[in-house]
Amino acid sequence: MTAGFQDGNGIDGRNAVPRPHGIAWLAASPFFRLLAINWLIGAFVATMVLGGLLWFDTGGLRSLVLASDQPWQPVLLLFAGLMITLCSAAMGAAIMALPATDEGTGGPGRRVHRAMPALVARPAAVPVRLPRHR
Repeated sequence: MTAGFQDGNGIDGRNAVPRPHGIAWLAASPFFRLLAINWLIGAFVATMVLGGLLWFDTGGLRSLVLASDQPWQPVLLLFAGLMITLCSAAMGAAIMALPATDEGTGGPGRRVHRAMPALVARPAAVPVRLPRHR
């Protein structure tokens, strides 16, 4: 019996399914796609919020920006803050919306997350301290 060649991962080369590498691996990952799509949603919302703030001149913001010597700086800083906030909120909401249990919909190798058992409140004995009288 002859052994087939093995790649660097120790997989027999005759009937192995090639795995994507680099950026193709990220694109094939469902979790990365979930994060990327929700990052794009957050970026779109951040752009719309910034556009709305400048369009409607909320609090005189557009007037202040246009009166500046370098109007791109405050716009860039505001956009960066909105991107961090809204992209993080969109991605965090997507992660928290994932189901706690897997009903067999996942592929092989996926972990089944079980919900925590219900917590039960029990009475606790607490010593009573009486005030001192002088």
